Amino acid sequence: MTNTTTDQKDPEHNEPSSTLPETNKKPASSKTISTVMIVLIILVVLVLGVFLIKKNFDQKTENQSNEPNETEELKSENEGTTSVKKLIETLLYPGSKIIDQKQEMDGVYVAEVNLSSEDTIEEIRDYYLSLIEKNDWDVTEQGSDPDFDNYFITFTDRIFSDSLDVTKYDNDDFVTIRHRLNGDDLVSDGLYIPSSNNSTTVKPISSSSVSSTVSAGLNDYVINDSNKREISKSELTSLTPWQLKVARNEIYARHGRLFVHEDLQCYFRSKNWYSENTDFNISLLSSIENKNITTIQNYEKETNSPLANYDSGCNTNN
Repeated sequence: MTNTTTDQKDPEHNEPSSTLPETNKKPASSKTISTVMIVLIILVVLVLGVFLIKKNFDQKTENQSNEPNETEELKSENEGTTSVKKLIETLLYPGSKIIDQKQEMDGVYVAEVNLSSEDTIEEIRDYYLSLIEKNDWDVTEQGSDPDFDNYFITFTDRIFSDSLDVTKYDNDDFVTIRHRLNGDDLVSDGLYIPSSNNSTTVKPISSSSVSSTVSAGLNDYVINDSNKREISKSELTSLTPWQLKVARNEIYARHGRLFVHEDLQCYFRSKNWYSENTDFNISLLSSIENKNITTIQNYEKETNSPLANYDSGCNTNN
């Protein structure tokens, strides 16, 4: 009996189960690459978007920082940056004339300015009441002095306080307006000098607005005997800047000196005792006169007198 060996395999096992056709590998590889590319594109878009958003935000922030902030500007104007000069200009009465002004008064007041006006006390009062209301300033005191033709008011805001006194003295043909300014944050930046086109000009104070010891001789001399005796500093404390200027220069004027300042030349020409001397020489002054000139000059420097070197021009009221 012949044995027959059959090499035919089971049809189900004709090929190894681990072997797959190559056509089945390619789709899987393409899908993976596509997925990776999509992820990369998404990442690039995200990174680019974040970059553009950040750049736009930084640019807006920079632009905003360069733009003026109205609140900050207002705050800087109202907190510690208010100058005395600017404040005086705000508080000047229209058409008034500056009589006198001082600053840094030994801690009592930051500044004082005296004005003269031909308007009535009532007109001046109404103007300042309107100004106070317009600026929303607070009134802390007001009234009148029974011994004078007078009105006073104190008003304030967060920066300054002003003690305003409006008085008509008996012998004056004008009303005196006195501002006394105070405030811890006021910036004392020198005396206010009106511009040439400003109606507020410097004029000398009248005799009734100073002490009686001086006013008695004001129509002739501020200091009658300054050519005969040595004067002291204490005699000068009650004088206004204009009177100090006249007192110093009337020593020269007694000898006929011609003056460069118009205010002095006009003033002395109105005096009967003044006679111009084209041959004037400093050697005409006595040692007493020279000492008195130095005393007055030193006091003017000490008090920072605004008229010492300032020509207020020819004024008919001089």
